[in-house]
Amino acid sequence: MLTARRADRLRRAGRVVRQRLRRSMSGTLVVAATGALLGSAFGLGATGQAPDIFDGHAWLWSRPAGEVARVNGGSGTVELRQPVVDSRGHRVQVTQDDRFLILHDLDTGRVSSIDLSRMGFSGSAATDPASDVTMALSEEDAVLIDRTRGLVRPLDPATLQARGEPVQLPAPLTGGVFDGTGALWLGLPSQGTVVALAGSDDGMSVTRTVPVADPGHDLALSVLDRGVLVVDRSSDAMVSVAGDKVREMTAPTRLTGAQLPDRTVGELAVVTVPQGRSMIAIGDVGDGRPVRRLGLPDGGGTAVPFAGRIYVPDEGSGRVRVFTEDGTELEPIRVPRAQGELELVVREQRLFVNAVDSPTALVVNESGKVSAVEKYGPGSPVPDPTASGGVPSESPSPAGPSSAAPAPSTPGPQVPGPDAPGSESGEEDGDPPGAPVPVTVLAGDGQVRVSWGRAGGSAVDRYLVTWNGGRTEVDGDELSTVVTGLRNGQSYRFRVVARNEFGTGPPALSEPVVPTAAAPPAPQAPTAAAAAGRVTVTWPAVDGAREYVVTPLRNGDPGNDPRQTVRGTSAEFEGLTFGARYTFTVVARNAGGGASAASPPSNAVVPFSRPGAPPGVTARQVSQAEYRITWQAAAQNGRPVQRYVVRDSAGRELDETDGAARGTTVSSAAELTRVSVTAVNAAGEGPARSVAVTPLPAVSVTITDVNPGAETVVVLFDVTNPGGGELTCTTSAGGESVNDCDGRADLAGLSPATRYTARVTVRAGGQTDEATRGFTTSSASQGDVVGWVVCEVCEDEVPHYAEPSTSSEVRGYLAHGTEITAVCQTPGEFVDATDKGGTRSSVWIRKPDDNYLPYAHIDLDDEASLSQVPRC
Repeated sequence: MLTARRADRLRRAGRVVRQRLRRSMSGTLVVAATGALLGSAFGLGATGQAPDIFDGHAWLWSRPAGEVARVNGGSGTVELRQPVVDSRGHRVQVTQDDRFLILHDLDTGRVSSIDLSRMGFSGSAATDPASDVTMALSEEDAVLIDRTRGLVRPLDPATLQARGEPVQLPAPLTGGVFDGTGALWLGLPSQGTVVALAGSDDGMSVTRTVPVADPGHDLALSVLDRGVLVVDRSSDAMVSVAGDKVREMTAPTRLTGAQLPDRTVGELAVVTVPQGRSMIAIGDVGDGRPVRRLGLPDGGGTAVPFAGRIYVPDEGSGRVRVFTEDGTELEPIRVPRAQGELELVVREQRLFVNAVDSPTALVVNESGKVSAVEKYGPGSPVPDPTASGGVPSESPSPAGPSSAAPAPSTPGPQVPGPDAPGSESGEEDGDPPGAPVPVTVLAGDGQVRVSWGRAGGSAVDRYLVTWNGGRTEVDGDELSTVVTGLRNGQSYRFRVVARNEFGTGPPALSEPVVPTAAAPPAPQAPTAAAAAGRVTVTWPAVDGAREYVVTPLRNGDPGNDPRQTVRGTSAEFEGLTFGARYTFTVVARNAGGGASAASPPSNAVVPFSRPGAPPGVTARQVSQAEYRITWQAAAQNGRPVQRYVVRDSAGRELDETDGAARGTTVSSAAELTRVSVTAVNAAGEGPARSVAVTPLPAVSVTITDVNPGAETVVVLFDVTNPGGGELTCTTSAGGESVNDCDGRADLAGLSPATRYTARVTVRAGGQTDEATRGFTTSSASQGDVVGWVVCEVCEDEVPHYAEPSTSSEVRGYLAHGTEITAVCQTPGEFVDATDKGGTRSSVWIRKPDDNYLPYAHIDLDDEASLSQVPRC
């Protein structure tokens, strides 16, 4: 509840902030709102609690800008923006509640936590980007779920450090979202079950197991308000676990490839079945009925239910299709300037539609009213999603604080004076650095050793370290400092920001630390062992130690690889740079927070993982049964590539080469439409790169002329076979056929004065083409009048026409000496062909193919005359 005293404090804080913002708008997060929201946003550091006015918001990621924005669902406006320059252009999973925001960069594996109560980056962790890893968050519980390995790691949501022992489940896992009661639901396909886990001070534990399918079936999950909906993609079965009720349902179609949203809010649930072009709507998922089959629109993605309606993203058209529960389509929602991915999230009684690659988002309330949101803000540049870099930062740049001014008792947002470097000049485009997260603090006698990760994004000129009672600056190539003159027994918090000529980056925050004279002895040198995708570090226990801080040293120096704080005597590191040389040191801390000296470094190890997908894969058909596949070298990821495996679209192996090969030719009796190439090293087989096969160039045929007699016809044709495969040609008319590819086919056995169609069919390399031409045989009673084309000195062949005129359509060309049959004669345009060896005449001859040739270019048979040719 917002008390009068608290409201007055917020109003006064808001006035101070607005006065300072008039001089220079700056801070840890870019503020896009005014009034009470500003006051509350900047007043959080003192209370550590999020005011109620934060309800109804969602944090949305913008990929090309590399920025996360907090959208107020009630007003449809952006309140705060935070650049995350290291993740620009990357896929980022956003996990949020009212206290913490967790950003998981799926391309690099880096996970960062933002403490919204103190407005700063507070934790960092690294995961293997090659593994299927997801984050879950519920109030005080954060969980890192490695679905590939079946590992569930409880974490402190602020620091992302381990909180209790991990839970090992049978791999692989599906799902991984908290329901409204705080239960974490996961599917175990190998067991045919789903499990619920709950958190405690000692970590996570399984509290419920529900059988839902036969072991080994393919399961998909959507977590409900109180339970989970499970779809058996190996059958047509669905199961809802809602509170104590378990309901079994039968879908009206097979569920192969079915898709569900990670979270379903409310009674209505929807299962999307792209292969069946269907949506399965469950009116009351807790009761398991009614179940309806609805049509899935073309281009539709995973349907999301909200407030009794069904919303289907159509990324191709930049729209969201809207349906009622019974399948009636309503007016679609257009997302302005949308391109690429449309992300639908239900949060705080609203549906947020985020165009991840565009500057636009939408907020839909429970009645269906839509509000548009400009994520980048008025006047901000709209980055080209296809371009890399070049996006100006939204983060204002603060000036250096006065050395005489003490820092606040709890490090929070600083709003400095007007002379911020790079904030006004606009002389050069560039970005402030990223957050130097994580900040690690080790207590000593009257002092604290403060260390931090190297800030990414841009070069760092210096780091500013502040605490309650002081500040210090260090050079940009330093990643630690010792703060002395502190009072034993007093709690301190530290805040570190990176600066360069373009401004100040977002802050990284430490845990509380209390200086003390008591400290445990230094640990012995640890032992490091590398396995696929991870490094395990172990060491002997130290008397009096409660926990240990383990630091990775890349090539002997600390960098931006996160440290780990653990209670046991081992730590597992993922997300290290593959192929780099690492050692590790360990510091022991006692119950009072006193820290030992660092241990000697461990033995050196080189992290490795499965190789990357081979780039530059091409595939083309070179003959009817042969295909040429090429690729470029795959990223080794710490171990040499041993071999490459080529497979068809069904996963059947076509060939295997050594690691030095960059191509192969494979044979296949079956036509190949797609192939994939996979690299293999000591860690195993990496992801495949699949491409479509370019088929042989098409074979083609053209009929150039048809010369019929009374009972015969001569068909002339041209064949083009660029693919070079084995060629076959069949010419047919009236049931007669000839198999020959020399460009001429003579057919007999036809009836006089009859209309026929000449057809030439050619085949090569599994491809077929066909050409046809109609003709009429001459009358037998009259006898054929035969002649030859005359054009002795022509540069080109003689054209024949659709009408008896040279201005009509040209139907083809005849060479000098070509035999023709005269069907009839008709007057037409006068033609003088004496200079080409012919005569002069206005008579035109119609041939059996219904085309016309000037008589001036015809020499009739010695025994025939023009008078024998009937008039048309």
